[in-house]
Amino acid sequence: MTVVDAENTALIVGAGHAAGECATAIREQGWTGRIVMVGEEPHLPYQRPPLSKAFLSGESTAEQLYLKQLSTYEKARVKFIPNTRVERIDRCAKRVTLSKGDEIGYSKLVLATGGRARRLALPDIESIEKLQNFHYLRTLDHVAQIRNQFHPGSRLVIIGGGYVGLEVAAVAVKRGLHVTVLEALPRVLARVTAPSFPRSTRTCTAKPASTSARMLL
Repeated sequence: MTVVDAENTALIVGAGHAAGECATAIREQGWTGRIVMVGEEPHLPYQRPPLSKAFLSGESTAEQLYLKQLSTYEKARVKFIPNTRVERIDRCAKRVTLSKGDEIGYSKLVLATGGRARRLALPDIESIEKLQNFHYLRTLDHVAQIRNQFHPGSRLVIIGGGYVGLEVAAVAVKRGLHVTVLEALPRVLARVTAPSFPRSTRTCTAKPASTSARMLL
């Protein structure tokens, strides 16, 4: 596929939350040219926070996580190209090369590729990643694979004691799995929560301009 009207094409690389919002927002703000959104996954842009809890537990379906339905993008005249990776960007020629060998020209380029799960720094990690019971958690498909292996009595080891790891642990325990969480820092949620302190009867009083407040420490 080669876009003929490259001088009037807004190309969005990525199909995550930011990309999905951007695609419709630039149309609403008056862009009259073509809008093309390219994503590696087969899914429309979706919410990722519910993956480790609501979707993993089966409370939500994939469709319920979509930011917008396909009809919304079609109405905004956004062309979505799934299952495709942008392999090369030629900024001088204003053209990208796709994993399928096609090229797309653009006049405006948006990079909204998001983040990736941190790979474990282990010897022979490439072979480990090929094992059927080893998973990273970032996408809908990752979670679907993990959920299929949640069998009562099975043992699950989770590397990382942040929100994602602990939410997965909670769901797994409810499913009857034996769960072990490994965390590099001295406590879980260390990067996002303050440490706890022994409770005492000491109080401090703060007096803003119009009100007063008491905090028990």
